[in-house]
Amino acid sequence: MFEAITVFSPSSSLIVSWQRSTKANIHGFMIAASMCAAIAGFIVIYYNKELNNFRNKHFTSMHGTMGLTTFVWACVQCTGGVLLKYNKLISSWKIRLADMKLYHATAGLCAFTFVSITIVLALFSDWFNSVATGTTLWGAFATLGCLSLMVMQQITTAYLPQSRIIKPKPITSKQDKRKERKKQK
Repeated sequence: MFEAITVFSPSSSLIVSWQRSTKANIHGFMIAASMCAAIAGFIVIYYNKELNNFRNKHFTSMHGTMGLTTFVWACVQCTGGVLLKYNKLISSWKIRLADMKLYHATAGLCAFTFVSITIVLALFSDWFNSVATGTTLWGAFATLGCLSLMVMQQITTAYLPQSRIIKPKPITSKQDKRKERKKQK
């Protein structure tokens, strides 16, 4: 999912020189693969709980609830991405393409944040704490932090307005030069 998000970034993409439309197609394929993995994982975990009659019901822990929220958000985000790619389908909605791209990027950042939160909650599970050491936990936190900062940096530089530096105008007329000399004295 991370590489699918950063495929558009000139600083972290493996395909910097390719056209944007090709990058958008690769982004879509990579996100589709991520969603297939998420669906498979969701089904396996749900089936495993049903099969083994775990004492906890589904989606009662913070990790389970956040995982379900993340899964639903990612499905909605993928639908938004398909509508953005085939924007002729929603041309009657009168939403500008630039606004749709901004909404999709912002919702994608939220989806990545939800994924990160879900992973952090999984790091505090009983199973993970029984098999992992403190170094592994801190390594996972550091990795998630770096990935999140990279995604946030890419989205904010790509979609937020750039600030302009206002340069002072040069003094050109004789009167302005005299006024400037008087101010200096």
